[in-house]
Amino acid sequence: MPSQGYVRFPNIFQDQIVFVAEDDLWLVSTEGGRAERLTAGVGEVRYPHFSPDGALLAFVGREEGPSEVYVMPAQGGPAQRLTFQAGNCRVLGWSPDGEEILYSSNSAQFAGRFEVIYAIKPTGGMPRQLPLGMANDISYSRNGGVVIGRNINIREFSHWKRYRGGTAGHLWCDRQGDGNFKRLLQLNGNVADPCWIGERIYFLSDHEGVGNIYSCTPEGEDLRQHTRHTDFYARHLSTDGKRLVYHAAADLYLFDPGNEELQHLEITLPSIRTQRSRKFVQAANYVDTYALHPQGHMVGLTSRGKAFTFGNWEGPVLQYGEADGVRYRYLEWLADGKRLVAIHDAPGREELIIFTPDASVEPRTFPDIEFGRVTRLEVSPTENAVAIANHRNELILANLDKGTSQVLDRSDSGRIEGLAWSPDGAWIAYGFAISPNKTAIKLCKIETGETHQITDPILEDSEPAFDPEGKYIYFLGHRIFNPVHDNLHFDLSFPRGVKPYVILLRKDLRSPFIPEAKVPDEKEKEKEKEDSSEKKAQAEAETPKDGNQENKEKKDEGTRKVAAISIDLDGIRERILPFPVAEGRYARVRGIKGKALFLSYPVEGVLQHTVHGKGTLEYYDFENYKTEKLFDGVSDFDLSRDNKFLIYNNHHRLRVVKAGEKLKPEHNNNERPNRDSGWLDLQRVKISVQPSAEWKQMFAEAWRLQREQFWAEDMSGIDWEAIYQQYAPLIERISSRSELSDLLWELHGELGTSHAYEMGGDVRNGPHYRQGFLGVDWAYDGEQERYRIARIVKGDPSESQATSPFTGPGLNVKVNDAVLAINGQRVGPDRGPQELLVNQAGNEVQLTIEDAETKETRIVVVKALASETPARYREWVESNRRTVHEVSNNRVGYIHIPDMGGNGYAEFHRGYLAEYDYPALLVDVRWNGGGNVSGLLLEKLARRRIGYDFPRWGQPEPYPGGSPRGRW
Repeated sequence: MPSQGYVRFPNIFQDQIVFVAEDDLWLVSTEGGRAERLTAGVGEVRYPHFSPDGALLAFVGREEGPSEVYVMPAQGGPAQRLTFQAGNCRVLGWSPDGEEILYSSNSAQFAGRFEVIYAIKPTGGMPRQLPLGMANDISYSRNGGVVIGRNINIREFSHWKRYRGGTAGHLWCDRQGDGNFKRLLQLNGNVADPCWIGERIYFLSDHEGVGNIYSCTPEGEDLRQHTRHTDFYARHLSTDGKRLVYHAAADLYLFDPGNEELQHLEITLPSIRTQRSRKFVQAANYVDTYALHPQGHMVGLTSRGKAFTFGNWEGPVLQYGEADGVRYRYLEWLADGKRLVAIHDAPGREELIIFTPDASVEPRTFPDIEFGRVTRLEVSPTENAVAIANHRNELILANLDKGTSQVLDRSDSGRIEGLAWSPDGAWIAYGFAISPNKTAIKLCKIETGETHQITDPILEDSEPAFDPEGKYIYFLGHRIFNPVHDNLHFDLSFPRGVKPYVILLRKDLRSPFIPEAKVPDEKEKEKEKEDSSEKKAQAEAETPKDGNQENKEKKDEGTRKVAAISIDLDGIRERILPFPVAEGRYARVRGIKGKALFLSYPVEGVLQHTVHGKGTLEYYDFENYKTEKLFDGVSDFDLSRDNKFLIYNNHHRLRVVKAGEKLKPEHNNNERPNRDSGWLDLQRVKISVQPSAEWKQMFAEAWRLQREQFWAEDMSGIDWEAIYQQYAPLIERISSRSELSDLLWELHGELGTSHAYEMGGDVRNGPHYRQGFLGVDWAYDGEQERYRIARIVKGDPSESQATSPFTGPGLNVKVNDAVLAINGQRVGPDRGPQELLVNQAGNEVQLTIEDAETKETRIVVVKALASETPARYREWVESNRRTVHEVSNNRVGYIHIPDMGGNGYAEFHRGYLAEYDYPALLVDVRWNGGGNVSGLLLEKLARRRIGYDFPRWGQPEPYPGGSPRGRW
């Protein structure tokens, strides 16, 4: 049966409606019925609008990567790309005379959130900015009046429902078209999509709770409500000047203001729904968890929600559980080395499940064990049991033989930070939040359930791990307070602060870091005995098992016995020693025989922060009392249960090596997957994805994550179960990943709260050709058919990415000079400079420049920018600063904060350290992108000046413990 589809972005002209579904444009009658597909591109399309005569369609497309304006015949045909700005853009409609397409964009602006309205001819050419200031919606009356929409949340107001904050959309009206705008209405809600029809302005608003159509006069009087939706918001309202169309949920509606008639249009899409078809994806791109077999010769892997095992370098790849529609996490081998345990969500919540590799029996599930969302899972080394940490700050022990569970511990202050079983399976060590700012290492004795705190933390002790011989527990301690001077102003910080520590479990143990004399003969005998045991174990592992041996092992499943370890709890908190290594940013410590392994990450600036592939794996050798590096480029690592093999992740790659052993140089430098190099060939793992089943699972998990972890238990008064029932049926109408994103945004929007987002996703991607820029404003000289440089954006000439490449020394390019050619291609009326800079970001480009005065031509070579925003932002800030200084007679300093993240923190200090000597400061937070450093900035601003430094030579300087740059 034909699908109704997931309808969005409708626009009307007379008896036809264009809309978006399956990321393409469709055309349907205003009576509904069978729709006709107009596009079949590789990129997503949005915001279609008919020309006033109905002959053309303008829309936003992504056929070459960036969002750009396209135009095509309304009845179908080739589409032409018109803009080359690589900004966020949205087609708003056409000029009343049909001569230009109107669209909003942040292109050529100083901030990503600042949008203006541009106009461009359907035949192409240079866009022109309308003199309206910040605006992102527009509609005209028949008599020349104009209404515009402003602010951030005017664009998708259903994504944050019932929003009442400072970025809510609002309307401004110029009744006569003379440039005199006045605020239209003062509604306590979000306003969007103005449409001027006759003597009234129609728009969407949720000031009464749900987004509906309202209207008022151009004077802002006689407010009326026209639709009565009580569940889904009315969205993307548009008009042809007579009737209005919009969508709510995934349905299309037609509203006639003349008779107040509202029609729900039934439509069908004759489509095979291509994006719902099965596909295969690369396992390496979606690796979630991985675990070595207890003996190290196999790997268990979860990727893209699927569970697999395979031999490290040969053999088949086995998949476990349902093929589609279920997510599997934390796949681990049980103690017997045969069966596997994982977390799955088939019943609509997370649950334990046990698999057998040969699928000889049905997987066993545990419906009576409930634990919410799992954050850590560790399998007992001796019994059929698992320790689970969850989002409720609980430590849970699940007995897989009995199908029972018990809560061993729970924190009122934070989540469990690390889990580790003792080698004999009798104890669990874990990081436990004893207060909001302190985490201690605790021990739980499984037999009795008794818990013991074994460290007195200064801040956070976490990530415990047992020495395999049962002598020590290792952990990471945030205990080092070694301040480092800031290099730009008077401040100190603790950029590292962490060390690995060892807890001696018995009173008779001495420090492992103080050398002891050993008899050489005994030492050699110990090594020979160890080597012999290893060879024997390896031979046994490689020897094929006969039937009798397999039967015996099955009989003994889960009954592995290990010598009991001894722990002297009395005085254990005093038996803690730091490893003799430098402080750092350690992420994990693990023990193997005779060594401890550490993973640490470098200190990096947050603006270039990339953890993946940056870690260093080292070991401390207790026999030789020294630290050595094993590998660079480590994201994370794990060990086999016998501690003899190590697996580590290097940004989409996995490698298995003998634990604590360095590879030979020829093997370490070998990048090919094989036994010598240790790299695994993840292309062996074939992941089949059924999008429709995956989308259904993703929707349910997103809903469940909010239910389990939303900040308020009552879900801000929302009936969250009812919301699921309201939205879940729409999943069947989805035919693309972008439509799922839209549905998830609407779902989260019901909570009416900030920071409820959906990002990323396996959306359909075509090619992406990065647009190059020259950091200039262009002006087209029609008389001489020249593209001239109207302005050069200087920004910060000391930083190449924050200034026009024309500011480089020796180029001597000036305002009014013309660019005649780029890379040998002539610039002209039919092909502007930006079109010739497609796919040139970061490349050197050759420009033919014509001097404005002498008319002489010359060749210059510059490197094209990937973005002009940094340069335009810097110029905007410095212009504001000069203005503030001038109008205040140098009594007020100026700081702009673009966001409350790393970039905003840096920008604040750039301004603050230069401006804080002024008697007053103007702190500008317009167009701020949000974040979490506001408290740190307020701390600086709140400091009182209590003294001055009066040097003998020079001017007095403020003294808050030193001058701004540390001089005395």
